[in-house]
Amino acid sequence: MIKFIINYIILIFSNGIINIIELLTNTYITRKIGTAFVGSYSLIMNFFTFLITLSVFGVPLALTKLVSEKTTSNKEEINAYSKSAIKICLVTSILTTILSFILKDNIANIILKDAINSNYIGILCLALPLISVSACICGYFNALRKVKNSAIHDIICHMSKAIIIVLFLNYTNNSYLTLILSLVLSELLAFIYTFTIYILKRDKSTKNIKCTKKILKISGPIAFTTLVRSGLSTIKHTLIPLRLQKYGFSAQYALSRYGIIHGIALPFILIPSIFINCFSSLLLPEYSRLYAKSNNEKIISYTKKSFKITLLFSLYISFILYISSDLLCYTFYSNNEVAYYVKILTPLIWIMYLDTIIDNMLRGLDLQVDVMKINIIDVLVSIALIWICVPKLGTFGYILVLYVSEYLNGFLSIGLLLKKTSLKFDYMSWIVYPLILLFISFFISNRLFKNIITYTGLISYILIFSILFFVLYLIFARKNKA
Repeated sequence: MIKFIINYIILIFSNGIINIIELLTNTYITRKIGTAFVGSYSLIMNFFTFLITLSVFGVPLALTKLVSEKTTSNKEEINAYSKSAIKICLVTSILTTILSFILKDNIANIILKDAINSNYIGILCLALPLISVSACICGYFNALRKVKNSAIHDIICHMSKAIIIVLFLNYTNNSYLTLILSLVLSELLAFIYTFTIYILKRDKSTKNIKCTKKILKISGPIAFTTLVRSGLSTIKHTLIPLRLQKYGFSAQYALSRYGIIHGIALPFILIPSIFINCFSSLLLPEYSRLYAKSNNEKIISYTKKSFKITLLFSLYISFILYISSDLLCYTFYSNNEVAYYVKILTPLIWIMYLDTIIDNMLRGLDLQVDVMKINIIDVLVSIALIWICVPKLGTFGYILVLYVSEYLNGFLSIGLLLKKTSLKFDYMSWIVYPLILLFISFFISNRLFKNIITYTGLISYILIFSILFFVLYLIFARKNKA
């Protein structure tokens, strides 16, 4: 437990730094280039995510799971797993890079609708082997509870990317080339660090253990379902601006709507999720160990506590973001529309945060294929709704799709976990009562603060709101125990 807490603190600190860097970088890009470019670049990155999925081939997750189930005495076996996994990732990523380079003209024309020069795709794909091997090594470190190395890798990657973007955008007008080069160079720097640490710190003992088939047996189904989901997701995101044009928007305005919602507002509401994401990433190896030992009692206990903490945190954060969105969004993005969409999306926060936790629990319980099946169902439903609703309802149709998608995925995941663990979901204590207390605190705070136009006023509002809520919650928790 002490090791778990230490690793959690390390991840919180590193992810906090990364989120600040990302926020400032996105603010700079939005102001420098505009929301339409953010939308266009988001489409490109969605397709690149598909290529990354093909490159890693589910191997990092398989390696984390296999190494987590071994004890530290199995050093030779752990070493063999890591070496085989890296070789697999290297082969799959190089093949993906070659294939992407051959098809770059088709990708630029058919999939990305000529939003980017095909030569830039060739440059972008050079990062695939770096990303793939780095992901594999980070999965190895996480399984051994050495999250510090993975955290440093992420900080190097994001910090160097931000520095390169700021420097390059001041000397060139080619925005796409700047962002692509920044990604490739930052991944190269992060890879050099990660691979060096791996070589220096891995166990040097060698043993002729054939484990490639064992890795592929786990990674194969993961890769297949992930690729289907990622491919469908690429289609989904490509369709959004196209169907918005069917509603009557111009191509530029459609990309701007997509950029504001998907490229700015959604990442904004996910900033506080660093606490959940760090906690979630540590749950996968922990649940793998408990599942390997058939320790169902601890699994149920951990699940209950995780649900309670995640729901309380996410519901509270949704109110905080709703309260502060006007002032914060205008400060960072000089755009009132971002705050409008942030407020609309805040009811999604609790299900998005909870789903993040549940997915890693399910993967630890050997249900990673089921997780991907749920994701595929989610994307298929989303594509159907985008095709039908967005041309009729415009931006509101896209918001509707987001709601249906997140709640469908979340409820299916919750149902699967409850079935696996035989746990009863306590709706009243975990959701209903905290929501009632939050609304009471919100109502009282609103009576005290009419208009929030300064950060002093905002901090005072949040302070009063938080004190009211936590006092009320402590009273409720004490009565509930009695």
